[in-house]
Amino acid sequence: MSATETIPLTRILPKKRRVLQTDATDHAFVKKLIWFYFILLLFEGALRKWFLPELSQGLLIVRDPIVIWIYFLCHAQGIFPMRNKYLNKCFHWVMLAVIVSLLVNQAHPFTVAYGARTNLLHFPLIFIMARVLTWNDVINFGKAFLLLSLPMTWVVAQQFQGDAQDIINTAAGGTGSQLETSGGKVRASGTFSFVSGIVFYYCFTVSYIIYGFLMKGTFPKWMLYLGTSATLLAMVTAGSRAVIAECLQVVACIGFLAYFRPSEFGKIAASVFGFSALALILYSQIDLFAEGLEFLSLRFEEAANVEGTPAEAYINRYFQMFMAPYYYSLWIDWLGNGLGTATRAGAALGGGFGGAENSWSRPIIENGAIIGGLFIAWRIWITKDLLVSCIRAIKRGSYLAIFLFGAAGPILLFGLLGQPTNLGFAAFGCGLCLAAAVSQTKLS
Repeated sequence: MSATETIPLTRILPKKRRVLQTDATDHAFVKKLIWFYFILLLFEGALRKWFLPELSQGLLIVRDPIVIWIYFLCHAQGIFPMRNKYLNKCFHWVMLAVIVSLLVNQAHPFTVAYGARTNLLHFPLIFIMARVLTWNDVINFGKAFLLLSLPMTWVVAQQFQGDAQDIINTAAGGTGSQLETSGGKVRASGTFSFVSGIVFYYCFTVSYIIYGFLMKGTFPKWMLYLGTSATLLAMVTAGSRAVIAECLQVVACIGFLAYFRPSEFGKIAASVFGFSALALILYSQIDLFAEGLEFLSLRFEEAANVEGTPAEAYINRYFQMFMAPYYYSLWIDWLGNGLGTATRAGAALGGGFGGAENSWSRPIIENGAIIGGLFIAWRIWITKDLLVSCIRAIKRGSYLAIFLFGAAGPILLFGLLGQPTNLGFAAFGCGLCLAAAVSQTKLS
């Protein structure tokens, strides 16, 4: 019986947990599969857009066999979180939603199955990653984010400079194009199917950049400079305000250090913001950066005419998120339309069309105010406890987890889980965050 099976998320492992070499060796193949999951997460969109567009629909679930394989191996090794209270509650909710959807709503079985998949299948990975990954593994994933930021930004820049009809800007399935932004440009999606992919990708990159400047020697300086420069360029060429807004949420997590570790706050402020200012000065001399900044400014101006200032738009976005369950509960049947019916892929499997634009409205549309509201409560509960676990890590002198929470927490709480990239980053990102919180006691 593993530790993750019997105790709360906030006390998932002892404070002085030390990973033995034998333990790391036992789970070596599981770790390789986690890396494979990560690679597929980053390049699934490239397969769906450019390399295997004819298999686009099937590639929606390309990571499912990998995650099932991971679960099988972990169960065989006795480390699958069978008694984890978060997973058990989620399982009970999904089973209730499935039964009601099939018997009462009479939703299509394939639609219900897809809905159950999005709300349950990938979440055990969070706790498995916390169990098998060592601190070095967490840092190695950070190196991957930093190193891959250069080719990722190159793709983003090519999409920014290209026409909407260029092959590099094609949509999943090899037809159509990405959403347009200001000035006739597209919202770059990098190697992902949609722009949300690069939003999440650069959030995690920023998390590691901040930590790298705070704890000198964690990453080579050239790697940090590479990651910072690539991220800044991506921000101005992506054509999406969300890239900046979500990355700022990660930066805002510095506030936790200011409260719990004020001395560390002073160390990071000068290095991170000083280097960022220097990078902005250097990039202002590069034509591509200047062009991107011009279009980004245009994007903010046009959005301000409709949504108000960036701060007003940000607040309104989350206000609408919180109000969605109440709004939909007024006109949706109290048992909803059936699990999976509000996702595009799930509805298509049943011969219909769906897709809730607001993640908290989806469970209400599918399962009604009571049953659907339980899943929203579950998301709040697990996100809150993940934050508490990260705060405990800060008090122990380990700071990476809180920055990873700034990247992963909002996806778990608010992300559209019916979209495969969002679901992948929710599970993998929170697993990385929890692993950082429990696998390292202090760096100094």
